[in-house]
Amino acid sequence: MITDRQEKLLNFIIKEYVKTAKPVGSALVAKKGDFDLGPASLRSEMCELERAGYLSHLHTSGGRVPTDKAYRHFVNNLLENDFEPTMNEKRKIKAAVSSSDDPYRLNQGIARILSELSDNLVITKILNEDNFYKVGLASLFEMPEFREFDRMFRLTSFFDEFDRMFEKIEREFFGDFEDEKLPGFNVFIGRENSLLGVREETVMTARYDLPEGLEGLLTLVGPTRMDYGRNIGLVKYTTEQMNQIARQT
Repeated sequence: MITDRQEKLLNFIIKEYVKTAKPVGSALVAKKGDFDLGPASLRSEMCELERAGYLSHLHTSGGRVPTDKAYRHFVNNLLENDFEPTMNEKRKIKAAVSSSDDPYRLNQGIARILSELSDNLVITKILNEDNFYKVGLASLFEMPEFREFDRMFRLTSFFDEFDRMFEKIEREFFGDFEDEKLPGFNVFIGRENSLLGVREETVMTARYDLPEGLEGLLTLVGPTRMDYGRNIGLVKYTTEQMNQIARQT
């Protein structure tokens, strides 16, 4: 159990790391954060968070980075709140979901718009059909996390083999881990993913209705250092819009 001050500190570090992809040190927290504590006191609190498994050192840097445990704690708190996309994002999503009555084209359209808005990899599929649409891998490779060859290779292999692996993926991501707070929506962080190709990434999955009585499955893959609140809001809003469209057809 962490204290309220440690909770606030952890949230600050996560948000700063999401923005910069750079380890966060106590001097930066003292300068930018609203803690009324000096660097020495902040270092002590950060050491406590590290001992509890929420922070770790990255290489030899004096700063800390969030762990999978920290992101899970952060996301669990986020799931209790509603996140609204911006008006411009809503406009783009509505345009995508109203662009066609064809479920296959709609599935392609929402993959493209979600990848564009999130800068993450998005894969959509129609349940019980061998029909995939994948977009956004190039956007991931522009991020600092994916400049290492081994990580690029693993993610590219996952992307290329997604169709062949989907029976297992469907079982792992859409079968046994339904989130009671958000039915049909799940977030798997780092090593929560059992698939080796994405054990350093975060995977969001969602189910939604499509016209003609079909059901869509959506998988968003990005770094653990993603903007969780924004991406949760984008995926939830898109699937809500899809459900509305399906009810009208």
